[in-house]
Amino acid sequence: MTDALIPRLGGPMGRHALRVGPWFIPLPWAVLVAAGLFSVLFLRHVPCLQTDADDVVNSYIRACYSDLQPIFLGEGLGLGGSPLTSAQMTLPPLIAVLVLACRAVAVALGAPVGVGATMQEQVDASVVFFAVTTVALFACFLVVVLCVGRLGRGHTRAPSWDALLVAGSPIVLAVGLIDWTLMPLALTAVGLVLLFRGAVVPGAIVLGLAASAGTMPIAVVLAVVVAVGLRRGWRTATTVSVGAAASFLLVHAPLLVSDAGRVFAFYHGEVNKETGYGSLWYLLELMGAPLRATGSFGFAVLMLFLGVLIAWLYVTGRRPRVASLVAVVVLATTLLGPAFPPQTALWLLFVVMLALPHRTELVALTATQVAYYLAIWGWLGGGLTLAQSGPYLLYWLAIAFRWGVECWLLVRILRSFR
Repeated sequence: MTDALIPRLGGPMGRHALRVGPWFIPLPWAVLVAAGLFSVLFLRHVPCLQTDADDVVNSYIRACYSDLQPIFLGEGLGLGGSPLTSAQMTLPPLIAVLVLACRAVAVALGAPVGVGATMQEQVDASVVFFAVTTVALFACFLVVVLCVGRLGRGHTRAPSWDALLVAGSPIVLAVGLIDWTLMPLALTAVGLVLLFRGAVVPGAIVLGLAASAGTMPIAVVLAVVVAVGLRRGWRTATTVSVGAAASFLLVHAPLLVSDAGRVFAFYHGEVNKETGYGSLWYLLELMGAPLRATGSFGFAVLMLFLGVLIAWLYVTGRRPRVASLVAVVVLATTLLGPAFPPQTALWLLFVVMLALPHRTELVALTATQVAYYLAIWGWLGGGLTLAQSGPYLLYWLAIAFRWGVECWLLVRILRSFR
């Protein structure tokens, strides 16, 4: 029965047939699937866009929350404000540049932005800003998909079909537009492709730019430096670290000159965050465990784990693949972090796709991440809390199962080190 339609479709391929032509090239199909998925993602967020200044939409209940519009309104971007000059640094530098660029395009399209803008005009401008930002993030998503095609299974012979798995991932459909995570992810993917092709200095520079757009790429740079040092020698590792650090500092230089304390406060706050939704520490607090300074404690435990891991790799002479070590560091960072924003799943999808792209692992990751995505909005919306007599254990279980799968993936990848 499985071959019943083959005669209607021209029969099976011959033994010596050449697999050429558009049907055997994955990247065009991956781009097509990515475009379809992102279109659905955008349409899914439309009901959660606020269009009336006096009518705030409850996006938690509709499970389509996004930071894009609230940050535009909360940071005063509709009044001409800038995240680069605000009293507190709330966004990484390159994300702030992307925000300003998208606002400039929105203004060119007629968005009413100005010092005297009314609240309704700011809301109208935020809708245009959301649409423009969606296009920019779609471009970043395409970059990620194409890079996975160059880094996935079988990429040495031809582009990998793994790109199609990322392009159609339910994880992206769930969390792709929560914030700007796709931008640092795209830069990281480009940096890894350049490194794989032997362009060490350009790859290091791009990874430094990625670290200027988010904090997770900093962990990726550390993993890349260690993996490259073990596989190619520490001279190459030094080149990567210096190149990444140079581009990172160059991007931050104007901010450091104007107010170094503001930059320090931002990164200090990232390291010393309080307990937030979704983390192991948050679950322990819900169960009554007295915890404090979980951000600092988790960071210290992470540094200890990474130190032991690097020493073990060096002493035992193991030389893991760059992708595998990157996956271990990213997974460890998410497991020990004080909070787990749902959009972190994009990083997990990317690293697991490169390090352990097997059906069981991908299904487990996708199921637990999407389940957590649904549970967090139920929790924040009040439907899964004790206050509303909801089945709050569903949220607890979502955290526990997600954390358990991430631990399992971490162990699986560690056991693959050779």
